[in-house]
Amino acid sequence: MVVVNDIADDDEKLEALVKSLTGKEVDIHLEETGNELEKLDPTVRAVLVRKNGLAGCVCVFGKTIKNTIAGLGKVIDHILVLVDADNGEHCRILGTPSVRYLWQRKTSAISEGTQSKSQQKI
Repeated sequence: MVVVNDIADDDEKLEALVKSLTGKEVDIHLEETGNELEKLDPTVRAVLVRKNGLAGCVCVFGKTIKNTIAGLGKVIDHILVLVDADNGEHCRILGTPSVRYLWQRKTSAISEGTQSKSQQKI
C-alpha cells in the first residue's frame, strides 16, 4: 500500500507509479463504487482507494492478507493498493468503497478478444 495524496488526481503519475512499482504498463479507469463481494479480474494490478469514499474494504489475498478499510472516516489518505497477480495474489472488494482500478495494458489485438469479464460475482 502506498499513500498517494499528492498524485491521486493525476492519471499519468498514478500509471507511472504503478509501472515503477510493478513493472507493468497500466491504464486507469473512471472512479466507481465497488460491489459487495466482488472478485477482481487478475489484470487489475492496483486499486486506488479514495479517502472520502463510501464504506468498504479492499482485500488482497496471497501469502498474507492485506486489508484497506475505506469510508466512515477510516481513511485519512488516498491509498494505492498493489495486487501481485503474477505471484498468486487476488483482490476482492467488500462493501461499496469508492475506487479506481488500474488495469494491465493490453499488449496485442489477440489479447483484446480473449480478455475475461472485468469482475466476477461470486
